[in-house]
Amino acid sequence: MADQLDSLYDDKNQKVFDNIVILTDRKSLDKNIQDDLNNFAHLKNKINIAKKAKDLAKHLENNRDIIVSTIQKFGYIQDKLTSNENLKNRKIAFLIDEAHRSQEGKMALKMRTFFTEDGQEYEQEEDEPSNDEDIADKLKNLDISHQVLVAFTATTTPKTVAYFGKPFDIYSEEEAIEEGYILDVAQNIISYQTLYHLRLTQAIPDNAFPAGVLAQALNVLAFNDEALIQYKSEVIVKLFIEQVANTLKGKGKAMVVASSRPAGLKFYNTLKLILEKKELPYKVLFAFSDYSDPNTNESIEEIKVNQLGKSLIEDLFDTDEYRLLVVANKFQTGFDQPLLTAMFLDKAIKGINAIQTVSRLNRKHVDKEQDDILVVDFTNSTKNIFKAFNQHRKGSPYKEKEPDKSVLDEVYQAAIDTEVFSPTDISHYVEAYSEAEDAAKLRESELDALLSNINQEYKAKFSSFFTEADDRKAYIALLNRYIKLYYFIAQFFELEQSLHEFIVFAEVMTCVLVKKGKVSELKLLLKHIEVSKGAVTYQGNVSNTGKTGKAAERTGQYQAKEIPKTTIQKAIEDIEQKYKISKEEAIFIREVCAEVSALEEIKAKVTDNKHNILFLNSYELTVQKQVTNSYLERELWAQLDDPIYKDQGGIFSIMSKTVIDTIIFAKAA
Repeated sequence: MADQLDSLYDDKNQKVFDNIVILTDRKSLDKNIQDDLNNFAHLKNKINIAKKAKDLAKHLENNRDIIVSTIQKFGYIQDKLTSNENLKNRKIAFLIDEAHRSQEGKMALKMRTFFTEDGQEYEQEEDEPSNDEDIADKLKNLDISHQVLVAFTATTTPKTVAYFGKPFDIYSEEEAIEEGYILDVAQNIISYQTLYHLRLTQAIPDNAFPAGVLAQALNVLAFNDEALIQYKSEVIVKLFIEQVANTLKGKGKAMVVASSRPAGLKFYNTLKLILEKKELPYKVLFAFSDYSDPNTNESIEEIKVNQLGKSLIEDLFDTDEYRLLVVANKFQTGFDQPLLTAMFLDKAIKGINAIQTVSRLNRKHVDKEQDDILVVDFTNSTKNIFKAFNQHRKGSPYKEKEPDKSVLDEVYQAAIDTEVFSPTDISHYVEAYSEAEDAAKLRESELDALLSNINQEYKAKFSSFFTEADDRKAYIALLNRYIKLYYFIAQFFELEQSLHEFIVFAEVMTCVLVKKGKVSELKLLLKHIEVSKGAVTYQGNVSNTGKTGKAAERTGQYQAKEIPKTTIQKAIEDIEQKYKISKEEAIFIREVCAEVSALEEIKAKVTDNKHNILFLNSYELTVQKQVTNSYLERELWAQLDDPIYKDQGGIFSIMSKTVIDTIIFAKAA
């Protein structure tokens, strides 16, 4: 489309569009589009990549033909561009990738209003042209005084449809599959269920927490369990060897979607160890954003974990030896790798996130067949995944609906009705903020200092008004709700001054009123919970029936709902009732490792030879025999005969190394 719009001329031989600006909201997508554009040889001298914000400003000022940028860069160049009046009259076509995300937030509002005089919206024509000639004629006669926005998405949301209107052109997933442009990744899913029981390691207060938040926190804790991850890793390697390794003439690759970055790191280390123990010629990478270890505060960096050097992780994964990629959010969506044929899901997904995630596998490749696609789910999310795909198969499931300003009004009124801060308080704060902002000239450190006294005043008022922590959280949640709504609604309506003032107040107060550096009570209590019993049970190969569930529409009304609460003790009891785990299903990895690590003879041998690598490597066989004896004593005959346990590089082998490492680490500590 960028190529075609750039080549359009009117009857006076003037270009219809001065600039074509392709916008994405993520760097990985930005790179994908750049790579695709480079395939258009005749556009070589027309394409301008904005790697930095100053590049975007320069390309716009120099009136370049096709500009590729992330939408975030607009935030850095507002002052510079505002001083250039020529840009106000520039005829620009914005091509927006992943419209379901890119139309949201402050950046979208700034970008949309910047190229329009006094923030006026571009009036779209009501009737849509029916063929290419009509399109050309319409563009010739169209008075494009400012901008045209064309957005692309495979997964619309109600907000997308409200912002852009109903799609003027649909090329559905169903059509694309039928015509052979993509593969169907939602035909069959191999389903496993992860079962777990939890226990408290010490007595904790009987405090209540929001039931949904607590359930999610306990689920994340369970999915971070090393024993469950080890078992799943063995399943992953087994299925990779059997169903993935030989696809695409021996080049097929797999993605493992982890529930969190700590869990992803455990998957990476375990898979790496299994591949080494089995002496397989495959390597694994872990894609993630850098973070601090929640227990040690150690900085965990992608470049160090993967030993990337100067290489990009996506480039390294493109090489033949790297066949498995563990991801934690990063690359879960928007990642383009045609060699991917398999996905192992250890993170529950639903809705458009399910489509965006599993669709990493749908890219065509000359050696890729429909039968090569393998999706394995460990989270019992199969029905949700099929439901999401079926809803979007033929296009958007949502009807066009006018944005409703009353929702913003209601949230604002709900905040005012709490009476913690009056409209006068808000106006007073905004005035103080504006004066401080002018004095500080946008230097954040100076701005904070100038606002310190009034921030403390409002913070004290907030704390004295709400004596209960839940009430404080509810008010801050209300502010966050307002912020999210404001930047969407403000693109369609002229708002009252009070609403404009409240956005300034809300954005600052969400930072001021939240206590920084304090770990939440729930997070502290979670440290006293561990998995007592776990299992991973095979559910079978599930086929998509094609049934389409009704897409949920937004009501357009704001209603404050009472959030159900429960205690940690009650939640743990409910989990035990929900997940029945038999002795035959249970994974005893953790218990057996602890038991063998405590044997005095083994402790002494390992401790005395902790620096003798050759001895320790050979001693693993002795430890492994003791591990299997522990399973014999428990009469776990099925595990003793299971290849996942007994084969080279299997669970028994990995457990023996874990026992040795545990003893060495304990002595070192």
